[in-house]
Amino acid sequence: VSTQSTGKGITWTPETLDIYQLNHKVAGLVLAVENRDPRRWLHITCDNHATTNVVSTRGVISTSDHIAPLSRMIVTILTQLNESCGFKIQSSYKFSLAERQRGQEEEGVTTTMSYCPV
Repeated sequence: VSTQSTGKGITWTPETLDIYQLNHKVAGLVLAVENRDPRRWLHITCDNHATTNVVSTRGVISTSDHIAPLSRMIVTILTQLNESCGFKIQSSYKFSLAERQRGQEEEGVTTTMSYCPV
């Protein structure tokens, strides 16, 4: 897995997968995933259990999703819960490609982002 830094976050770009993180100048994280494979499903599991002082728009901190071939999806949006306290987002992503909607986890990436107000 190669890592490329951008002004709006980090993009991992294996051959058929893009993971976009918007976490620059925002109090939280927006995670979008694009499956560029024309025939295989992308399976992604996002483990955010080590986060503090954030809330998820999906109602759960960790998620598991299946993304159809040639599709993209906003997987999660995490926002700071209490503005008077700092927050920490630590994410671990596991992903795989499969011919069907269910697959085995093959590769993983872990990132950490922390913010403490002065």
